[in-house]
Amino acid sequence: MTEFIDMSTLENISIVDFLSRLGHHPVKKSGREFFYHSMLRETKKDTPSLTVWDAGGKWIDRGGPGETNIKGGGIVQLGLAYWPQLPFVEVLHKIREVNNMDTSLIPEYRPPEKYVPETEEAGYKFELVNTRPIGSNYVLTQYLKSRGILDVANDHLSEVYYRRTDRSGEQPVFYAIGWQNEHGNWEFSNAKGFKSSIGAKGVSIVEGSPDHVVLFEGRFDFLSWLKEKKPEPQPTAIILNSIVYLDKVIDRIRDIPKIDIYFDNDAPGRKCTSQLIGEIGHAVDRSYEYQGYKDYNEKIKNGMEPQINPAMAAGLDQQNLRAVPKR
Repeated sequence: MTEFIDMSTLENISIVDFLSRLGHHPVKKSGREFFYHSMLRETKKDTPSLTVWDAGGKWIDRGGPGETNIKGGGIVQLGLAYWPQLPFVEVLHKIREVNNMDTSLIPEYRPPEKYVPETEEAGYKFELVNTRPIGSNYVLTQYLKSRGILDVANDHLSEVYYRRTDRSGEQPVFYAIGWQNEHGNWEFSNAKGFKSSIGAKGVSIVEGSPDHVVLFEGRFDFLSWLKEKKPEPQPTAIILNSIVYLDKVIDRIRDIPKIDIYFDNDAPGRKCTSQLIGEIGHAVDRSYEYQGYKDYNEKIKNGMEPQINPAMAAGLDQQNLRAVPKR
C-alpha cells in the first residue's frame, strides 16, 4: 500500500456518511449536530457521548478517549481512533476505501439527514424586538459581572430582546447579550450560555490599526483581552463568532503585517490556529498568554472573587418577558 493519498481530499468526506457506511447511525440530531453512542470505546449505550458537527467536519467524544487517547478532531483522527491497530498510512487508505464503497451493497446504510445551513436557519428562527444599553436588565448585568467584563462592555455590547418566529401563536420575548456582525445582524448569548443569531451569522470586526489584527473565536474573549491589555493604539479585532468562517477570514488578512491569534486551547481551536499559521507564516499563536485555561475569558474569570451564579440568583427558570421594555 504505497500509493500517495492527499489528505486534503479526505477532509471533505462527510463524517456522518462515513459512519453510516460502517453501520453506525446517530441516535438523535439537533440543529447541525449528530449524536451517537460512541463506537470508539466500551459504553453502556445509555447516553450518546459522541457528537459530529458534519458541516465543519469535526467530531468529539465527550465521554473521553479510547485506547488511542484520541477524543476528537476530523475524519483522519476518527479513522485513527476507529482502527487503533493500523499504521497511519493504512488508516488513510481505509478511510478512502470506505468512502468508495457502493452503498447499494450495504444493507444497513442510511444517507445522512439534510441540515439547514447555519446562515439560512438563523435568518428566520428569531426576530429582533428591541435593543437597550447595557445596565437596564439586572440578570444580564449580573451575567457580565460573572464573566468579568462588565467594565468594558458598554461600548461593545447591547441588551437584545427577541422572539421566535418558527412557532405559532403569541411568543414570549427573550433577552440576551448581543453584538453585531459585519452583516448588521445580531449575534447573542444569554445568561444560560445559549448562543445564536438574529439573521445571518458572520464575523464581527472592531476597526483599529490596519497594520495589526488580533483574532478571537468569541466576543467575550476579545473583551477579556481588551480589559487586560488596554492596547494603544488598538489593533483591528476580528471575532469569528463561529470557526466555520476561518477560511473566509484568512483570505482577508494575508497581507496584514502583524497577526496575533487568540483561539481556544481545545482541539478545534488548536486546529484553527495550526491552519492559519500554515497559510500565513508570520501569524503568531498567543494562546500561551492564557495557558492552563480554555480561553481568555476563563483566565479573567479565574482571577475574580467568587460570585453567585447570576442565573440562580435571578431565578432564570423563566427567561422571558411578558412586557417588552420600551425604548
